[in-house]
This record gives sequence, C-alpha cells and structure tokens, in this order.
Amino acid sequence: MTMDWSDWIGTASYVVLAASYLVTNMYWLRMLAIIAIVAEAIYFYMAGDRELWVGILWSCVFVAINIVQLALLVRARMRVKLTEEERMLHESAFGKLDHVNFGRLLSVGGWHDYQAGTELTRQAEPVEMVHLLVRGRATVDIDGDPIASILPGAYIGEMAFLGDGKASATVRAGDNCRCFSIPADDLHDLVRKHDEIGSVLKEQFAVDLARKLRVHGRNYVAAVARKSLSGSRANKV
Repeated sequence: MTMDWSDWIGTASYVVLAASYLVTNMYWLRMLAIIAIVAEAIYFYMAGDRELWVGILWSCVFVAINIVQLALLVRARMRVKLTEEERMLHESAFGKLDHVNFGRLLSVGGWHDYQAGTELTRQAEPVEMVHLLVRGRATVDIDGDPIASILPGAYIGEMAFLGDGKASATVRAGDNCRCFSIPADDLHDLVRKHDEIGSVLKEQFAVDLARKLRVHGRNYVAAVARKSLSGSRANKV
C-alpha cells in the first residue's frame, strides 16, 4: 500500500495525539492536542473523493475547546505572583509543580515563626498542621527521650498525614524556627482534587524519609515506625 502526502498528515496527527496522552504537563497536553486536531482536520479535508465535513466540524469544536482551556491556564499562571521567599520555596522544594499548582499550595498554607519550645506535633495526638522547616531547627522526642534534630528542608507531620493522622513523636521548635505550614485537612482536600500535587508531595515525603534515615540512622526511623505501628494497632482494637 502506498501513502500519499495526505495520508502522512493523517498519520502525523495521530502520532502527535498519542504523544499528548503521554505528557503530564497540562500546557503541553493542550498544545499537542491542538496541533494534532488541526492536522486531522486537514487530513479529513484532503482524504477521499469528498471532504469529511462532519469530522472537520467536530475538529474545529475540539480545537476551540482546547484553545479556551489553554487561555484559562495561561491567565491563571499570570495571576500567580511569587515573593522572593515563595520563589525560593518553589525552587528548593516544589520545582516539579507548575506555578498554578504551586499557587494552589500557597493558598492553603502560610508562613509561621515559632518560638523555641513550641510543640509542632505531640506524640499520639492528631496532627493538625504539616510543616516544611525552612529555617532553624527542631527536636524530635519519643516518650520524652530526644532522638534527633531536624534541619531545614525537612517535613514535620508527614508520616501522620500519610498514616492514621496521629503523631508518632513530639517535635518542638528550636531557635529561629520558621516553617511553611499547611492545615492537614486542607492538604488532604487539595491532593484529592489535584493528582499532580499529591504525586509531588508523596515523592517529597519519600525523599525526606530517606534523608532522615541517612542522617539519623535506622534507630530514628525504627522508633518512629514502632510508634506509628502501635498507634495503628490501638485504633483497630
């Protein structure tokens, strides 16, 4: 079977359309979809003995829908204005999120300076806020025994967020402690609505746990895991 140039246009349109299904960035998905559908409309016009006007009409409808959605995405991105501190937070922790999703994360969270000794989580109690430590340090206690210090870049309350909602350790702020903090309930709602945010956060939590394991050793993670496991068992009884 021989293919003329219109057949190649049709083939290219479906290749680009398939590629749009593989990307996770919504901007690229919309752009590729527009290119693919326009090429498909050209193929419909050139193929056969008569133009396929039904297919061409619906191609125009799909292009219009994608153009409107792309314009809304661009407008939402332009509305996100980052401060210097927010820009640094994005680059250091949430670089995989586009500005729109990062703006959604900022909208439910806030910056907090905590006095030394302030409890950020209390062992066996529900965790109300998930914190990202951006300055200073915090200490981790289990059953009243200090087991580790947490440095900037670490999450606090993330294991409770992923688990039963209760803290497996008490974490207290140290001197000059500043966090980006998000209410746990609001964060749950956010990740349910936006899969990309949930995927990035889970990846960040996994990296943070690996870093804590490397820095503090297996005893730290084992102690926290034991408390988490015992809390889960208690809830089942």
